[in-house]
Parts: sequence; structure tokens; C-alpha cells
Amino acid sequence: MKTLQESSSNGRPAIWADVPDSQWEDWHWQISNRITSVNVLEQVIFMSEADKEVIAKSLHNLRMAITPYYASLMSYDDPQCPIRMRAVPTVAENVVAPEDLLDPLHEDVDSPTPGITHRYPDRALFLVTDQCSMYCRHCTRRRYAGEFDQPRRASEIDDAIAYIRETRGSMPPPSSYLT
Repeated sequence: MKTLQESSSNGRPAIWADVPDSQWEDWHWQISNRITSVNVLEQVIFMSEADKEVIAKSLHNLRMAITPYYASLMSYDDPQCPIRMRAVPTVAENVVAPEDLLDPLHEDVDSPTPGITHRYPDRALFLVTDQCSMYCRHCTRRRYAGEFDQPRRASEIDDAIAYIRETRGSMPPPSSYLT
């Protein structure tokens, strides 16, 4: 059985012990160094061989990405750790029913142009990327989260901004934009 190396004096798992604070605190570094494989994840938390197989299999259906910072908050050996449960795939994700890949919030229906969900007159959701720093296991957008792991095309962003401009006069101005 593999055991976790002692955490460093800065409280980080050994895999990141030598990362300078300037990098550790940089969101670009965090995104670039997300955990996306079982091989890296097992350096941060304990997993049985069965756990490793389950996670590897689930990665065929849905992405996994965990920032080093978020991973450093997970319990090494408690599978019931709330932070771990939010980040690490489970066997339940290997049971995929057709309705699991549908649009549970009907965002596609309420999308007048790619990247915009406009269900309520005074607010709009502007999805400028499909990339998140971490792919939460409970996310209602996980059917497409991380599909491309990059920002939308400039033409799609331009179309979304044009839609917002066009609708400003015809309905109450959005009180909030979520990006």
C-alpha cells in the first residue's frame, strides 16, 4: 500500500512542497497544474486499487480537474471528506442514464445565441468558456464542462455581446450577469 509522503512545512502535499508561493497563489499556475489523472491524484489522496479503477473508468464519461490548492484541502484517507466528495469521481458516475446527459435546467431552450442563457427578463448567464478550475461532481453543466477546455470563439462572444446590446431596449436591463 502506498502512503502519502509527509506534507511540507507549508501544509501542501509533498508533490507541491517545492512550489514557490508566488506560483502557488497564481491562478494561471493552478489551472495549468490541475489534477486530471489517477496517477497524479494518487500522490495526493489514498485510493485502493478498486478506487483507481472506478475513477479511471469514470473519466471516460466525465472530466476530472482539481486544482492543487483545492486538492490540498482534501482529507488524505477519508472518502467521506466533503471536499473530496465534490472533486473525486465515484462509482455512481459510471451509471449513466440517457436523461443524465439532457439539459436539466433547460439552458439550451433559453439560449438565444451560443454562450447566453436568458430565462429571466432581468438577468443573463454569459458562458465565455467551458473550462472551470475544478469540475464539480454535482455540476448541472457537466455534460459539456471541459469539452474543449478553452474560451468560446471570438465570433460567438461577439454574437453574445450583440444579443445583450439588442435586447437592452426591449426588456428590463439585466440586474446581473453571471460569467
